[in-house]
Amino acid sequence: MAINRLVDVKKLWYHICLLQCQQKKFYPSHLFNNRNEQNPLLMSTKQPCLDDDDVVEHNHSSLSPTHLLDSNTHNIYSSCKIHAEEKPIFNTSRGEKRKLLVSFIYALISGIWTSFIMVVVHNRVPNVQKYPPLPDLFLDNIPHISWAFSVSEYIIVVMSLTFLLILIFHKYWNIILRRFFALGGTIFFLRSVTMLVTSLSVPGHHLECTPLQYGTSIEIFTRCLQIFVFQGLSIQGVRSCGDYMFSGHTVVLTLLNHCITEYTTSDFYVVHLISWFCNLFGMILILAAHEHYTIDVLIAFFLTSRLFLYYHSLANNAALHSRTDKRLSIWFPMFSYFEKNIQCMVPNVFRVPWPLTLFRVHEDIVDDKQSIPCDQNRCNLHKQKRKND
Repeated sequence: MAINRLVDVKKLWYHICLLQCQQKKFYPSHLFNNRNEQNPLLMSTKQPCLDDDDVVEHNHSSLSPTHLLDSNTHNIYSSCKIHAEEKPIFNTSRGEKRKLLVSFIYALISGIWTSFIMVVVHNRVPNVQKYPPLPDLFLDNIPHISWAFSVSEYIIVVMSLTFLLILIFHKYWNIILRRFFALGGTIFFLRSVTMLVTSLSVPGHHLECTPLQYGTSIEIFTRCLQIFVFQGLSIQGVRSCGDYMFSGHTVVLTLLNHCITEYTTSDFYVVHLISWFCNLFGMILILAAHEHYTIDVLIAFFLTSRLFLYYHSLANNAALHSRTDKRLSIWFPMFSYFEKNIQCMVPNVFRVPWPLTLFRVHEDIVDDKQSIPCDQNRCNLHKQKRKND
């Protein structure tokens, strides 16, 4: 074809291979024989639609320079494998609903326990006259904005509704919700411990944080139930003090942001940008309202984001799910229980939920059913034509 530029040759070779994979044709295994020693990932893979006659008749290795295989072979083969066959997510689907229930119970117990600790620390809050606010670089230089905290809570509500929509349309919503409960329950349990062991003074004189003595068990239970039902939101009339080190509002903002960006495709880049903006802007609003110290917000963001990333890094590494590796089950028993059946990274596949499928047009369903046999017939005709030739 008289192509002189190497970059054009590489692009042409790459797109030809993608086109072959999309048409469900073979991709010769002997193309990788020379590179198996350098790339062991290609040694134990299956070749889709591979015939002995095809290997003899077509030798695509003669069409490409060997030095192009180092950078492009693995990407091309990965795309081919994605088009050819989809790897199952679960080793077995048994117990997945039970795991979701266990994660929900875990998050429920953690939420009730944290609400109870918030009642306890409110009774221990230091007197602002005796213990003034601690020096803070951000709070000392930013004036108090009274409405900022309410705006941050409205942002939490909007992000929660967005995450709920993703759960409704996502194919693997049960895995996402299970991980959300597990991460949320763990981070809030850690928060309850930190605010119980150390009581910080209030971050501003505008906060009316006098110690409230709940003497009877009924009063403690009522206050705890109020905090839990309304999730500690001030827009619902809940006012708590002493629950510092670290910020619960920042935890929710960060966890929702990471869930939204993780479980949507790159096509939702506008949603990703808005989600990150809401996360960072909500943190600034919390500081502008002087409801938390700067260290509270920074630690909450760091712990939540690191816990989310570490959990998903372990979950996406199938090699760590081996039953012979006992260290994972010892150090992370909850993770080992929840993720032992997950074989690969959860794909972001969206589908129409059951109630909305009743409104689909009948012709669209017929077309979907006829599309697979049509492609299969075309593949069979192409194979027959090659053999006749």
